[in-house]
Amino acid sequence: MDQKTEIPGIYKAGDGILINKDNTALEKYRLRRAKETRINLYEERLDNMESSINEIKELLRGLVK
Repeated sequence: MDQKTEIPGIYKAGDGILINKDNTALEKYRLRRAKETRINLYEERLDNMESSINEIKELLRGLVK
């Protein structure tokens, strides 16, 4: 049987094992991680686009010369 602790959502199972049963906090964590992953993906795509634009600029400069 899990014992409650003084921390909300945290329970103690035998042998000092702590279990987090706070599903709301878990869902918030998952949403935050998903958002961070999307932001990282967008940053990577933006970096790639900047690189491509710089490459196009260099090609255009070469054509003008």
